[in-house]
This record gives sequence, structure tokens and C-alpha cells, in this order.
Amino acid sequence: MNSKELMHRQNSILFILVSVFYFIQIMVSIVIGGFESIYSLAMLFLVFAIIPIVLIYIKVNPKITMYVMVSSMYLFFYCLLKDRPYLVNYLFMWLVLPLCALYQNARLVVMAGIASTILTFYAFFYLREEIFPNVVIEDFIYLVMFGVFTTIFLLIFIRKISEVNDKLQQLAYQDPLTGAANRLLLKEKFNFLKEKRTHSVALLFIDMNGFKKINDTYGHEVGDQLLKRVVSRLGDELTDTDLLCRLGGDEFVILSSNIENSFLESLVERVQMALDEAISLNHQTIKVSGSIGWSYTTDISQADLETMIRDADRAMYRAKGSELQDSHSTDIVKD
Repeated sequence: MNSKELMHRQNSILFILVSVFYFIQIMVSIVIGGFESIYSLAMLFLVFAIIPIVLIYIKVNPKITMYVMVSSMYLFFYCLLKDRPYLVNYLFMWLVLPLCALYQNARLVVMAGIASTILTFYAFFYLREEIFPNVVIEDFIYLVMFGVFTTIFLLIFIRKISEVNDKLQQLAYQDPLTGAANRLLLKEKFNFLKEKRTHSVALLFIDMNGFKKINDTYGHEVGDQLLKRVVSRLGDELTDTDLLCRLGGDEFVILSSNIENSFLESLVERVQMALDEAISLNHQTIKVSGSIGWSYTTDISQADLETMIRDADRAMYRAKGSELQDSHSTDIVKD
């Protein structure tokens, strides 16, 4: 789910929660004052609900809908407190602030904290006799402090949640050993390029030559360090729009877009040189190399990731050759 779809869902959830509050308030009003008491309340809710309903239904920019919804909620509570200056309505107004944390948007929470404080000022100094009849004026500072501390707490909460989400995203999209992308991120990036109708897509399939022998000779720990160094070297040869993915073991894929054949050949040469350069680990110089095959297409709408991987994989094996399975020499072939 992308960020826009997530925000559309958050807007819908928030509207449902507000509607639940409204329904509860309607039930309480009927019990206390009968059906006649709910007409003005119903009209007030409809006035401030109609615009968010339309925005959610036609899926306007979700960020605009978010700000309109929160603004409508505070305007609703302002009119509600003016028409029905009850303590319960004032307390319910404070629920808007934690509800805004649903978006995990620090700016929105700060805006909601300021709006809650302004409504507190209005309720305390203009509706004090109805809402706070037994509260001295000096206690106003405690109401403000409550709003400030609640806002700060929510901001800290949002920051911690964002940090956790970032770590979860790393676990979901990155290879834990090398830090390269994994197959899931490769698939999402490929689909993104298809949606953008990119001019061309190239996929390089890389297989390290004799990596099993390196593991057997120097140990798996050295083999893991070697893979990390290889990823670092390959990353130096790529642009910000390229994606390096570890499929597993000693197999890697590079996804590149909007490139011509001449640039693709240059990229393969640079990658080959980076793979062929010896690596020093634990005071030992290890000769490494890799075989490369690639697949290239300008027909993006019909492109399929798994098909391109298989084509590039076959090209790589043709480059490697059956007699080179355990050697360090490398050929390059274009599919």
C-alpha cells in the first residue's frame, strides 16, 4: 500500500471514529432532552460533515482532505460548545488531538494542539460559568499545560513510531547481511517503473565465480565480509536511480532504467572491473571475479520481472560456461 492509499484509509477511519462519537452524543441527547434536542445537533454535524464526505468519496488529495477534516472537527466543537456549553463536550473536544496522531504527522499534531488550546481559552473565559463554574481563574494555566504536555507526548510517540517503521522497512526491503535491496523491493521498484512508463529497463544478473571455494578455503565469515565489500564496490558504480539487489547466496541483480545500449555496455564494463579487482580481508588478498548477463527492453508495458531475471540468468550462464564454474575468468554476453 502506497502513502496516498494509506492516507485515504486514515481519512476514512477518522471520519468513522468521529461519526461514532456523534452517534453516542445523539443517544445521550435523546435520553436527556428527548428527540427535540437533537435537531440542531444533527444539522450542525451535517454542515461540517458534508465537505469531508465529498472529499473522501471523490478521493481528492488525501493531505488536503486530512487538514479539511481536522479543521471541520474543531469548527464543529466550537459551534457545539457555543450552542451546548457542557463540560462533557469540552472533554470530548480534547479527543481530537490524540485522533490526529493517527496520521503520524507532527505538523498536524502541533496544529491540533494549538487549536485545542485556543478552544480551551474560549471555553474558560467566555463560557466559564457554564463549563467551569467552580474553577478559579488561576487554574487556566493547568489546562494549557495539559494541552502542551499532551502535544509533546504525542510528538514523541510519533517519532518513536516513525523510527520503528523505518527499522521494519529496512527489515522488509533490505538484505540483512549486505544491506542491498531484497527481492521484494526489486519487485516494487520494477512495478513503479512500469507505472511511470519508463523509456527502458535493463536488468543485470551477477554471479560470483568460485564463491563456494572461497567459503571452503577462508571460512564463511570471510565469505560474508567479501559479499559486503562486493556490494559496497558495486554501489560505487551505480547512480541514485539504479537498484542493487541480492537475490541470495552470491547472486545479485542490478535494475537500471532510462538508459541506452551504449550506456548499458559502459555500466557492464564498470561493474566487471569492480568485480575483478582483488579484495584484501584479514591481511589476505582474495582474487574475485563474477559473470554477468543482462536483459534489456524498451517495451515496458509488456515487461515482466521474472522473465527478465530468467533471461539475464541464462545469459550469465552462457557467459560463465560449463568449464568456468570453479574458475575466476569472466566473459560478458548480451541477451
